[in-house]
Parts: sequence; C-alpha cells; structure tokens
Amino acid sequence: MSLCAVNLLPHESQETSWRTGYFSFLNDKLDQIESEISMDKIEDITNAIFQNKSEILGQMALGLIKQKHGDLLEQEYSECPNCGKQIKAWNKKVKRKIESLAGSFDLYRPYFYCKKCNSGFYPLDEALGLSQSPKQYDIQALEAWLSSELPFETAAEAFSRCTGDTLSTDHVFQTANRIANNLDIMDVFPTKEEIAEKISELSAGKFRRPVMMLAIDGAHAPTRPEPSPREGKRGKGKYKEVKGFRLYLVDKERIIHLISWHQIQDDKGLAEALLTIKDAGLIPEEKIRLCAIADGASWIWNRVTEIFPTIKQILDWFHCSEYIHDLANEQYGKGTRSAQEWVEATFARLFHNNVSTVIAGIKRMKPRSKGAEDEIAKVVRYLSNHRERMNYGAARRAGYHIGSGAIESANKFISHVRLKRSGAWWYETNGNNILKLRCAKYNKTYDKIIEIHKQVDREKTYAEFRSKPRL
Repeated sequence: MSLCAVNLLPHESQETSWRTGYFSFLNDKLDQIESEISMDKIEDITNAIFQNKSEILGQMALGLIKQKHGDLLEQEYSECPNCGKQIKAWNKKVKRKIESLAGSFDLYRPYFYCKKCNSGFYPLDEALGLSQSPKQYDIQALEAWLSSELPFETAAEAFSRCTGDTLSTDHVFQTANRIANNLDIMDVFPTKEEIAEKISELSAGKFRRPVMMLAIDGAHAPTRPEPSPREGKRGKGKYKEVKGFRLYLVDKERIIHLISWHQIQDDKGLAEALLTIKDAGLIPEEKIRLCAIADGASWIWNRVTEIFPTIKQILDWFHCSEYIHDLANEQYGKGTRSAQEWVEATFARLFHNNVSTVIAGIKRMKPRSKGAEDEIAKVVRYLSNHRERMNYGAARRAGYHIGSGAIESANKFISHVRLKRSGAWWYETNGNNILKLRCAKYNKTYDKIIEIHKQVDREKTYAEFRSKPRL
C-alpha cells in the first residue's frame, strides 16, 4: 500500500521542493519494505526499519544538502583557490560516497581543474567540511571512542550492532591512531580557565585555600618491538612502565578531578609533562595548597622536588605500612599478637609525627633471624629517606590525602583496563595513542580533541587535494 506522503507537504517553494523527491523515495521504500518483509511482531517491524535506516536517513541528509547548497551542486564556474583564475566545471559531475551516523548516500558534485596550477578541487566538499574518508567525522569519533574502551575487533562489532553499518577492524585501528597522532599534550587537558573556575567554586566562603593533590605512580604495560610483522614471529615482548600523574582538588570526603596523564615513558617524559602544565598556568600555586603524594620510588621524589621545590610531600600511608607489616612478620611472627601490638604502636607514633622515635626503636631491635636483620636495615633506610614526608596526623588535619588511592584507580581505569587484555602486546606508539584517548575521556575533553582532529584533517585534506594533479 503506497502512502500519500506528498499530501503532507506545505505549499511548494524553492526551499521545500526537495521534499517532493524525498517523499516519493520514502513511499517507494515503504512499499518495498511492506512487500519483502513479514512484519507480524514488533522485532520484525523494528528490524525492518533498522536495516533500511541508513538509506532512508541518508536520502534525507542529501535533500537538506540540496536545499542548503543547491548553488554549489549546480555551480558552473569557480575561482581557483591557488591563482584566482575563473574555471569552468567539468561537463560531468563526480560521484562520492558519503557515510555518516545519519545515513549513507551518493553525492554528485561539480569538479574544477586549473590547468595553470595543475590542481583540482571540489567547492562543495570544502563547504560541507567533508572528511577525506567516505566515513565522516561522527563515525570516526565513535570509532575512536569504542576502540579506546574495547579491543579493535570488538569495537567494530559493537559499532555494527549499534548502528547497523559495518566497519573493518583495521579501519577502527587506523582511525583511533590517526586521531590520537594529531594530539598535543595540552589538547588532552582542560583549559586554564576551566581549572580556575573549579578552584574558585571550591574556595568560595572558605578561610583556607583548597588542597590540590598531585599523585604520581607507574604501572606496567605489555609492549613489543616496533615495527614487527603483523603475521609470524614478532620478536620478544617486554613490559614497560606507564608513568602517569593525576591532579585533583580535595573537598572533605570528595575529590574533584582535574587532569590525568599516562604514557609509556621514562621519568624524563613525565617531568616534561609536569613542566608543561606548570608553565601553562594549570597549577596556580598562589591559589591552592599543592601537595604531592606517591610511594617511595626515588625517581618520583627527585622530579617532584626539581619541578616544585616548595611543594608539600607525603609518602603514601599504605606503602609505608607494608614495610612496617613486613618487619613485624619477620621479627615477631606473622599473625601473632606481638606483631599486631607492635604494628599498632608504630602506626600511632608515625601518625603523631614521632618518626625519629620509631627509627630509634627499630635500630635497637635484636633481630631473631637473618630475615629480620635484613628487614630492620631496609625499614630503617626507608623511613630515614622519607622522614620529612610522614607527618600523617598534621596532614590529615590540614585536609591533605595520605593515601594514593586516586592514582591507583587512575592506573587501573586508564591503563590496565585497555592495555592489559589477554594476548595484547602493543607498539609503544599505539599504546600511547590509546592512552591519550582514554585520558581525554577521563578529563572530559574528548569532544575537544575530536574538534581538533576535524580542523587538522580538513586543513591537511584540502591542502593536499589542491596540490595534486589530475589523474
């Protein structure tokens, strides 16, 4: 049964005339669906619509293009963007496949070729801001989003199930890397103004400046030699450290996330990232109380002291407690009452800033075994190296965090969840690209990096096309 959709049209005008053709197409498509598909149950009906969604919406998008850019679709002359010469369009329009989340369609548009400059161009492509790929930026954005969460093959399948369209695993992989390759470190971070606004909101009506925590840690990711063959023996892989930091504000029991940055890198790379945000004014030290928290890794504290000489430093309570428990187990026996009593007494002294008393007491211990002797020496050295970072009671009263759970959770959420998949071994470059995308999502800057990708890709695409001779 054919629907009289044209009867729904308003008075015909130049702006609405494209609808006549669209509703005619829609009538024919509905007739085809009704004749070819049995639609007894709701899933039959919805599947029929879903399977034809791309074509139906694509034709609607094409109609709107005709309304908005009808002049460019029928353009006969255009100025060469290189030399300004008036050029006549080719006699035949050139077809291009357009694929987007709103549907797919074929676009026939005029082509202009300048013999003087030996280059060609499509004015309509630039007016619409088309991507060089048939798959437009909305698809690319979703590809990268899915591939930052899921293995590339699973991301392609998820895309197909959600949209009804298909993507190859390779296309998903290439798109994610192409988007991330264009990103600079500052692209992934919120702006100075956005951070200042959060600090101002937290400061309102309070006597003391808000606490900003800088948590630093390393995790491990499976990497393989780059480059190596896709098929066959790839060379021996190894785990490399993903060094990262998380910057956040503390408001009583709540944390306000600002920045996460994780990359497969050495401590020099992490230090350069910290210097970048410092120089960009993302850490306004005059408006906050800045505090660094980390485990006992010397590379962390060396870099922190180098970049932020006056920063307050706190040794993570959990890492410190591990040393205390290990010593108690060796000296008094694991699970014994004596071990528990000594641990609790030691924690109380540490919490009240009696580090020197604790160190002196441990030095006076008479080890009951060689293992206990080694633990005593290790703990004395550890506490002595970090004695200025262990004023836990005063830190808690001042509103600082004494535990590094915030960076540990960031390690898991940003790095482990995606990179440590069964059988996954990463080129360092590709692993870092995925980490950029995940940091952007966590920093709430994903839409921002997609806009950056669009701008960079469009400029590159149209510049390259204009410089290419006719084939």
